[in-house]
Amino acid sequence: MALDLKNLLQDLDEARILELRNKLDDFYPQDIAEEYPKLDEKEKEILLEILSDEQISKFIVELTESEIKQFFEKVSDDEITRFSNAMQLDDAADILALLDDKRMVNIMSNIQKPVVLKELMSFDPNTCGGIMTPGFISVRADLKISAALRYVRLKAKETDYEIIYVYVTKKFGELVGVISLRQLFLANDDDLVSDHLTQDVISVNVDEDQEVASDLISKYRFLAIPVTNPNQQLVGIITIDDVVDVIEEEATADIYQSSGINVEADADSSDYLLNNYLGAYKARTPWLIITLIGQCFASVLIAKFDVTIAAIPIAISFMPLLSGLSGNIGNQSTTIIVRGLYTGEVAKEKNMKILFHEILTSLFIGITCALITGLLSFYFYNNLTLSVLIGISLILSMMLAVILGTLTPIFFNKFNLDPATASGPLITTGIDMISFFVYLTLITKFINQLV
Repeated sequence: MALDLKNLLQDLDEARILELRNKLDDFYPQDIAEEYPKLDEKEKEILLEILSDEQISKFIVELTESEIKQFFEKVSDDEITRFSNAMQLDDAADILALLDDKRMVNIMSNIQKPVVLKELMSFDPNTCGGIMTPGFISVRADLKISAALRYVRLKAKETDYEIIYVYVTKKFGELVGVISLRQLFLANDDDLVSDHLTQDVISVNVDEDQEVASDLISKYRFLAIPVTNPNQQLVGIITIDDVVDVIEEEATADIYQSSGINVEADADSSDYLLNNYLGAYKARTPWLIITLIGQCFASVLIAKFDVTIAAIPIAISFMPLLSGLSGNIGNQSTTIIVRGLYTGEVAKEKNMKILFHEILTSLFIGITCALITGLLSFYFYNNLTLSVLIGISLILSMMLAVILGTLTPIFFNKFNLDPATASGPLITTGIDMISFFVYLTLITKFINQLV
């Protein structure tokens, strides 16, 4: 059943308030967060009066950054403190990081577990430390199974702890392995934890990029991955729901980047789309300026063939076709390569094989498009030489576009630059110049047969 908060908040009395609070428990926090921005100011106030601190804390974390900041403007520091205390520690750290310094100091002086929150907020938000949760369960390797089980049961009663895996540590917290709940329950009570642990545990460091954790969880199908500090001490875990957020952020950044829009991976896309005009201007202008400069060079290139164009003006009508098809196939190749680089399917030892595959594919596609274009041009203009030259130009342009579209992201990746930047404006501008040069050069070469 779909949630319609506006309708539910109409004509409330005391009896219906309790009924509505219980009814909202049946909906996911994401549903409430989706409806919240649709409410007017009065309805938002009513909703916050109805919901418990726990209910509010759950839906706040599902709002966008701009919506959270607007929410903070309407509530007091004491209310933010209460809501934050009801949240998971990693969620509370992310939310509180959006506050200004003055409110932050006031809230941190009254909040629960301020030391842990300050540590979480000290990490770069794009690192593993920045997205981890400290709510994990670990047991000492030298404990008996019976003692480990009692400890796990005790910690399971605390809401801050994620019981996905039970990690095993040494005396000072150094990660040595992992043990499943199944292994704990099936082992003899007098056995030591070290007798049943799995030592080959994959972990990430707090300072590593969040994409490392995302790639490992995706590759090995983990539900969570442990995070260690430089001393190999276990300090947190990254769960699969955190990875989903990372994948969404990185995918958003890559889509924007491929179109020449410089938006950070952790940027609020709704804020970019709806509110931040200056940010949108700064994000989109640089690559458009580069495109403008590139197209100016293309215009200069075309002007060099002014004699040819004056002699055969009909030839210029096919230039958009050449540019469009070549640009399309070049960007297709770029998209395939960029995706392959991110998923690991494109490796250094496969580069030549991939390039050959793309060139061969472009040859077949180019021949197909050339035949169709050549036949159409002959039908309209009854000039066989022009039709053949258009076809040859199209094949060459498409093959060169594929080479450029394939090699550019590989080149960017080799020098640790974002390969997504290679597509969009950069590739398109380069392909335009290549297709114009090839076509006009061939037309000039055979101008005597065309006039």
